Amino acid sequence: MKPRIALFCACLLATPAFAAPGVMLKDDELKATASAAAASLGRVAKGASVEILARQGGWTQVTSAGKTGWVRILAVKSSAPAAGAGDVLGLVQAGTSKRDPGKVVAVAGLRGLNEEELRQARFNPDELLLLDRYASNRSDAERHARDAGLRPASVAYLPDPKGQQRENRPSSWSDGQ
Repeated sequence: MKPRIALFCACLLATPAFAAPGVMLKDDELKATASAAAASLGRVAKGASVEILARQGGWTQVTSAGKTGWVRILAVKSSAPAAGAGDVLGLVQAGTSKRDPGKVVAVAGLRGLNEEELRQARFNPDELLLLDRYASNRSDAERHARDAGLRPASVAYLPDPKGQQRENRPSSWSDGQ
């Protein structure tokens, strides 16, 4: 009886048995772990067939050309049928995964930062100065808009949703603000 239970458990834990087929939507680096700072294991080309093993944050674990690693979640799409063994694994993982209700993670989007990158983030004044170089002044913005064929428009502010009365005067490029 015990060998059968062990065999059953081993089959359940064999995630490659539940791998879903996928295809790469763009070239991407295959990373050792689900982190942008992780070591690179190589590249996976756009259009390459992969086996999707797991998802974690903004990352997808795949196997391609005999290598297993992590790619960005938006670089790969599943070509699996709507139902199947992968759904069973998802249900098992959802029912058995640990949850920490006190854990708060700021979400910056799938292409954005994951929890580890947010934790390691540091203020960089040089990057802020670089960002300032991209700023435009009003006259440059107006000139660019005119060159693109745009015309000034007067648009009234929306009413305050709380019903409070405020000055609600229209604004336009030419009002000298």
